[in-house]
Parts: sequence; structure tokens; C-alpha cells
Amino acid sequence: MIIGKLFAEELKKNGIDKLYIGHEKPELQHLAIKMLLKNYGIIEASINAQKVKEEEGILLFKGKGEEKVKYLFRNGGKKIELQLPKYPLIVIDMGLFDELEEEEKKKTLLQVKVALGVIRKWLWDGNLALIHSPLLSIGKTRMISAIDSDNCIVLDPYGDLVANEDIISSADIFIIGGIVDKGRRLKYATTKLAEKYKYPCKRVKIALRDSIVGVPDEINKVVNIILKVKFGGKLEDTIIENQSKSDKISRILRDVSIYGKEILEEEMRWLKVDEKTYKLILGKLQS
Repeated sequence: MIIGKLFAEELKKNGIDKLYIGHEKPELQHLAIKMLLKNYGIIEASINAQKVKEEEGILLFKGKGEEKVKYLFRNGGKKIELQLPKYPLIVIDMGLFDELEEEEKKKTLLQVKVALGVIRKWLWDGNLALIHSPLLSIGKTRMISAIDSDNCIVLDPYGDLVANEDIISSADIFIIGGIVDKGRRLKYATTKLAEKYKYPCKRVKIALRDSIVGVPDEINKVVNIILKVKFGGKLEDTIIENQSKSDKISRILRDVSIYGKEILEEEMRWLKVDEKTYKLILGKLQS
């Protein structure tokens, strides 16, 4: 979205308001990312095509049609220079990677790759960095050795501060522990990373109302929550959107154990639980 808007601005500065995209997905963000990562750009030609979409003042064309288009998005084309944003920067700390079991390492790397896909929906690879990392090559992510700003937060489920929209929207750098701890062996892992490397950052936890229970902890989902809120989303709504079925179940069982079954209907409503999950919860409560 953000990179797509920048791409549109630069296209218009170059006198381009119509673009033939062939078989590409008709989204400026997709086109901009492909241009940044691969050998794609703009060529001048003449083709008659059909308009499929208008985005940010740019008309996108495909196939055969009656409207003449003289700029094409093609492999080998001229790249459009973009002023890419340095922030927000998502930093994944891989400092405990060697302490993970082999299956955990595979799942951690998978989540990092999925997180990069999430970032590409908004920004690009340069907005993801790995720190204290083994030799990894994931897209065009940055490899860094230090945090260069104190306008940063460490996302730690045991942090001193509770995240809100203001905290997230005002921060430049977000540090996440690169850990998939299947057996919960590495409790307080992110806290230990923050202390070990002496980050000049606040330690912030993402909580859903009064508890971290039911808050997604997968790296890619944390990234999605942060970016959606950073760009205007509501924190509670975004957490609930990213919950898995097991997240919802664990949260409801926790709340019912504290407040009683009379809160069950309200829990189902605000956590947006479907009928199938509702039956699973009832079964667990009756067992």
C-alpha cells in the first residue's frame, strides 16, 4: 500500500498515468515490489488494451481493447526511482536461534518468511531487518548489528508497558524475538534478549483488554498487528482479526474460569467466535 502510493506519485511525475501490466496482478503495491526485487520496470511502446482498474490516479490495463497505452510494465524495463521509507522498521532478533530445536528452527524461519510477505503488503523488504542472526538470506531483508534509534520498542509479553495505538503509531522500530518455542522451554526469552543486548527501548506487551492470553504470538501475526495499527487500525480489533481458533478458545476458557459461565455469551460476541468454535468451547467446559 505505502510503496504502491509512492510508485503512483513517481509515475505521475514521469508523465505516466496509464500503464499496461500484462498478466500482472492489478495492484500498484505488487508492481512496485516486483520492480524493487526483480528486473522489472517501464518501457515505452504502443498497445491497445482494456482498462481493469484505477488506483491512485493510475489507470491499469490488460489484454486487448480499444484504448491506446504507451507505457508497459515489463521485464528489463527502466526502473522508477522511489524514495523508500526507512521506518517503520521491524527487527527480528535471532539471538536465541541456536538454542532452538531443529523443528523449532524450521518453524521460526517459516514465520520470518511469512512475516516478510506481510510486510510486502504495506512496505518492502528494506523495512525488515534481522539482528544477531546466523547467515540467512531472506529476500532483500537487512542484516544489522545494532539499533540506531532510541525511538523503539521491544515487543515482550512480559513487558512493563501495555501497547496502545499511540505507543505503536509513534515508534519507529519494533523488535520481535525470533523464537518459536514449541515446548515453552524458553520462558522470558524476549526479556532476556532485551537485557542481553541492552536495547535502548521500552519493553511493551500486546494485551487483549487485561491479559496476554489469546493474543497471537506467531512472528508473522505480531508483525501484521503492528503494521495494521501503525497505519490506522484499532488495536483490539486487529488482535481479534489475527486470532486463531485456539487463541479464542484459550482466552474464553481463561475468562470463564475467573468470572464464571455467565460471561460466555458476551465473550462469544466480542471475540467473534463462530458456531463450530462455540461448540468446542462448550464441550471443554462440560468435560
